[in-house]
Amino acid sequence: MSSAKLEIITPDSMFYSGDVDILMADTVGGEEGYMPRHVWCCKLLKENGKVKLREAGGPAGPEGLKTAVVKGGYVEIRDHFVVYTEGAEWV
Repeated sequence: MSSAKLEIITPDSMFYSGDVDILMADTVGGEEGYMPRHVWCCKLLKENGKVKLREAGGPAGPEGLKTAVVKGGYVEIRDHFVVYTEGAEWV
């Protein structure tokens, strides 16, 4: 399975940087999922929404997902994925 580089960036730090198989994000339009080679897009994130990711080669199913709460921002999907947010915290 292919993977994509993901960065979650806050004003204070690089919260996360790694390769992922999938990224799911709570956008203002609802939850959306992104996989490597997804069509390019940029979406606003829901305030106090969640982002979920499966690290490359991680276990399948819900137990393989890492979840963080983000304080708004946006997600940019291109050859790599970037989440820009005011804050993030693992849950």
